[in-house]
Amino acid sequence: MDRVVLVAVVVGLVVVVAYVAVMRVFFNDSKVLDKKIDLSKMKEWKDED
Repeated sequence: MDRVVLVAVVVGLVVVVAYVAVMRVFFNDSKVLDKKIDLSKMKEWKDED
């Protein structure tokens, strides 16, 4: 029974580490892409009444 718990904990840790690594890459890529946005082409937001 202890081996099953240990395997579950290890698999959970691997999933968490992989998730954090992927999110870190996406976060860094999004910061680079945000710098490439041309704000002069954006329209002013108007609420629909």
